[in-house]
Amino acid sequence: MRARSLMTLLLGAALLLSGCRVSGEVENQAYVLVLGVDRLEDGSLELTARVPQIGKSDDSGEQPGGGGYLVFSGSGDGYAQAKEALEQATPRQMNLSHIEMLVASENLAREADFGALIAQLSETPHLYTTARFVVCEGSARSFIEAQETVIGTRLSSEINAMLNHFAEHGYIPDSSFADVYYMAGSIYSDPVAIRGFMAAAEEASKPAAALIDTPAPINENISSPMRQRFSGAALFRDGRLAGLLDVGQTRLMNLIRGTITAFPFDCDGKIYTLTTEGAATRTVKLEDGHVTLALRMRLSTLDEVCDEDARRLEAALAEALATVVYTCQTLGTDPFGFAESAAGQFLTVEQWQAFSWRERYAGAAVDVDVEVHSASED
Repeated sequence: MRARSLMTLLLGAALLLSGCRVSGEVENQAYVLVLGVDRLEDGSLELTARVPQIGKSDDSGEQPGGGGYLVFSGSGDGYAQAKEALEQATPRQMNLSHIEMLVASENLAREADFGALIAQLSETPHLYTTARFVVCEGSARSFIEAQETVIGTRLSSEINAMLNHFAEHGYIPDSSFADVYYMAGSIYSDPVAIRGFMAAAEEASKPAAALIDTPAPINENISSPMRQRFSGAALFRDGRLAGLLDVGQTRLMNLIRGTITAFPFDCDGKIYTLTTEGAATRTVKLEDGHVTLALRMRLSTLDEVCDEDARRLEAALAEALATVVYTCQTLGTDPFGFAESAAGQFLTVEQWQAFSWRERYAGAAVDVDVEVHSASED
């Protein structure tokens, strides 16, 4: 009996090691690298996935670029139905464990119930822990179809390296889907996402409009083979898109948030390279019902600056920082973390909520103090 039991155990182990579960093999998986969400004209929801063709290679034997990827879409009356349709459209088991980016169209992100959709998306395994979150101009499907490798040989590494590079320089916020999901329902500060667009759409002439609706274009001197652009930030309030920031405003927002430490700044036509000395100090003063948002920042530069130049640079940077805060106040969003500073002055959550922070934040005074000195002085 003991010998028979041992033989059964060994046979079972051999079957497991031999990979008898065909569905779990790499060739039978559709690894989604980018997932997009759109609202179609008929009101249905569309999901779009970009997946690699496993095993396909070019003449060099390396994994191919844009030619090695396929796009699948499915739509339905809601998220569950659209996800089911996408799974039917995909000829292999859909696997989200390698997803790098989640993309939502601007029109969908502005809908009043977008927060509810974010909650549904968060219940999808792997999605909320790994994906960068991008809000794109136009349709998410078109944006994803244009995705291709430019420098790397694999799309997954291309996306990760590119977005890390842009975030490091402050061109975009380093935002994941989890950041937006968890902060969308917060009673404190508001989340931000990465802004995306197609180069042709950005470079086309547009009618004059308010800055909060049409951010200024990126540097027109840029020449790149990339059709997709990632530049600027998408601001959220109450779980929906409230407005956009251009690349210059986004860099200053990241500076206030403390996510970048070095950056160039143009003052009267001269570019200074500035480095922060410690994180910016964000405090909120509450006096007789009046609210003041106070920002203190100390920076150094390797450039030689006289006292007059330093004072002019400080004034210009302080004005630019205040303007970004004013813009976000106009949109009713607080991506900086001022709310956490204000909330610390209340004993209970109930007292904080009764204070009506959002309304007071929108009308708060802004006090920015910037100090710049030459690093050669140290």
